[in-house]
Amino acid sequence: MNEIAIKIARKDQLDWINTMYKKVDFKPSHFENEFIVIAEVNKTKAGLGRLVQIDDENVELGGIYVFKEFRKIGVANAIVSYLCKQNPFSNKTIWCLPFENLEQFYQQFGFGSNNVVAPKEIIEKYHWCNKEGQYAQRVLLLSKTS
Repeated sequence: MNEIAIKIARKDQLDWINTMYKKVDFKPSHFENEFIVIAEVNKTKAGLGRLVQIDDENVELGGIYVFKEFRKIGVANAIVSYLCKQNPFSNKTIWCLPFENLEQFYQQFGFGSNNVVAPKEIIEKYHWCNKEGQYAQRVLLLSKTS
């Protein structure tokens, strides 16, 4: 049986975190306004994710990345669940910009296409992610109120 553990990232792990994000063309982490977690399966690093505080009312869930050899065993579920439950920013709206094939996955955590006005930073990132040639898939704009 695979044991999945979620650990809060330390600042001295930032270089490794950004090396992993660079491999998949995700924006780098900066740590100061972020809550980053690392997933381990049987004590081996298996993936990571983060919450980024945007302002007093908004936070972005992102950077969810599970390493290929650990996919389809619940690692992404554990990361997203942990981040949503342990949100240290206690913001009201959590934004998510997942690839469109992951819409149902995020819906199970309460994310949807709501009629909430997104902050400027989220809108800009949404357009950046969907510009031609950026990613092979379209990115969605989802949110949930915590």
